[in-house]
Amino acid sequence: MAEIEKTPFIHRTRNKPIRVRFSETNVIVDLADGRAVAMPLYFFPRLETATDAQRQNYQLHHVSVRWEELDEGIDLIAMLTGLYTESEPVTVAPAVSAATT
Repeated sequence: MAEIEKTPFIHRTRNKPIRVRFSETNVIVDLADGRAVAMPLYFFPRLETATDAQRQNYQLHHVSVRWEELDEGIDLIAMLTGLYTESEPVTVAPAVSAATT
């Protein structure tokens, strides 16, 4: 078995969401291992236009976050891998060149 096949893609506890917060332009999910992953709010128009109270009314699941009132959710596997559904925006902000980082 190849080494990559032995490595679990989604670790049961490391990738567990523990909190959601918002900046002016991003939704940020804090994970159990201390990492924080962010995505632009424009990927989630319902969250982008939601009130603070609506944004704070979420449920944490094993690999997702759900806002029932807004009929919105974030799949952490998609967030961690960059694999989005076709309904996600195609145009994104320009990437920073690896040579300049």
